[in-house]
Amino acid sequence: MKKFAPLLLFLIIVVLLTSCEEDIEKRQVTFTAMMPSDDLSSSRLGSIINGVPAADGFNLNAQWKESDKIQIFVRQDGKVYQLESPATIYDISSDGKTCSFQITLPKSVNRDHDYDIIGVMGAETVIHESNVIGVCTMKRVGIDGSESLLLPMWFTAKKGSSQAKFRHFCAYEILNVKNVSDASITFRHSGFKALSRWYRYSGSVSLPDGNVGGQEVQNDVESNEITIPAGGTGTIVSWYIPITIVADVTIDNAKLKAVVNGKDATTVDAMISYKIQARGNAYYMEVNWDGSTLYFSNEFCPNGNHPHIIDLGLPSGTKWACCNLGANIPTEGGDFYAWGETATKPYFAKYNYKWYLSGDDHNITKYCGNSSFGTVDNRIELEPEDDAAYVNWGPEWRTPSLRQLYELKNNCTTKWTKVNGVGGFLFKSNTDGKAIFLPAAGWPYNGVQDVGSDGRYLSCMYYYDVRPDLVYILAFQNQGGLTGYYYNRHSGASVRAVYVGQE
Repeated sequence: MKKFAPLLLFLIIVVLLTSCEEDIEKRQVTFTAMMPSDDLSSSRLGSIINGVPAADGFNLNAQWKESDKIQIFVRQDGKVYQLESPATIYDISSDGKTCSFQITLPKSVNRDHDYDIIGVMGAETVIHESNVIGVCTMKRVGIDGSESLLLPMWFTAKKGSSQAKFRHFCAYEILNVKNVSDASITFRHSGFKALSRWYRYSGSVSLPDGNVGGQEVQNDVESNEITIPAGGTGTIVSWYIPITIVADVTIDNAKLKAVVNGKDATTVDAMISYKIQARGNAYYMEVNWDGSTLYFSNEFCPNGNHPHIIDLGLPSGTKWACCNLGANIPTEGGDFYAWGETATKPYFAKYNYKWYLSGDDHNITKYCGNSSFGTVDNRIELEPEDDAAYVNWGPEWRTPSLRQLYELKNNCTTKWTKVNGVGGFLFKSNTDGKAIFLPAAGWPYNGVQDVGSDGRYLSCMYYYDVRPDLVYILAFQNQGGLTGYYYNRHSGASVRAVYVGQE
């Protein structure tokens, strides 16, 4: 028996090792890892970017390097387990965009139940309750062949997944500053003021001569500085690192704060609020310095050649003008028009209204559907020769119908806001994210009343067979929301035209 004891012990060890190896194999998960997508051509809100900022934009592609390691966490039933050793990548593709790595699930994870895998690269991490927290950025050699800041990336995957699609968990600001004053300025970006400090800060500066300066900083916004000559432009690139990597970031009441020539300068609210800053997304803004005021330029239009045609992706295909009739930019109120008249005037009254005989609103000479108010002519909406948009801007433009006004209201996210200090309603498309701004231009009566709180926008239609002295408008008062409204046709109101193309 004694000579069989060593053999028995050997067999037991072999069985145990084999069983252990089989258990490890069952707990192994292999992933294909992918770098974030590249979209370097777009400068629109929310465009995906990759790499680190350079003088001519985000054009340095992040690639996998042999030395890269990924911290791995497994979350199950409210508990988070961190693997003792980071995952090491292998099988890097020729373009550096994909690789493979393998992990071994902790024994405490029940492989028969659902679990989440969280991978983090480029950030030191801690576990707090059931969250994985990124606490700072790290540097590595590998981007552009030199030591560079590796923008933190992360992925999450469910049980059964074999793909690790990485995302940046920074949100980026690309702030284009234009100095329209007649003197050189020193501009220091102090970040966006928010209700709470949800982020850590890092910044890099693109200088006007094309050189890249700046260094990694955290909560040190004072170092992000740029000098811009008179009439010149400069770009400051910043990224914000949310503390928790599992949810998108929310900012309320965003205001740009900066130091210009040593003095604080705070702008009004950003045109398109940072309600959600998605990780990996770039947010482009244009700000001007005119020598005394720092203000956002028009974010709705590609250039200063107004009016622009804004496609909000509406069901009917209707496209809207970027600004009011008679205005030079979207925030200007423009001119007032009586319904069916094509020229503005200093006073709006019954006596000088074109379609009332002798100033009598029961003697309507055109556009009447009720004999008690005048001669019935069965005209339901404005004809081109009486449409202010058609006459002033050309045959491609019309005053909107009631249906088009309601379509705008019902297919956009609407919000009372201020743009460059001007109150009004923002209409942001529910489909493509584009927006138009309707300023609260007030209404004319002994001057102009309620500028900044009241907006009244004409349709091309009147209250046909009931009260033809009234017309349909879209209105808002004192931030109280948008309403359909009847309005005296002889009174002045704003016009926001729709585009109909060439006839």
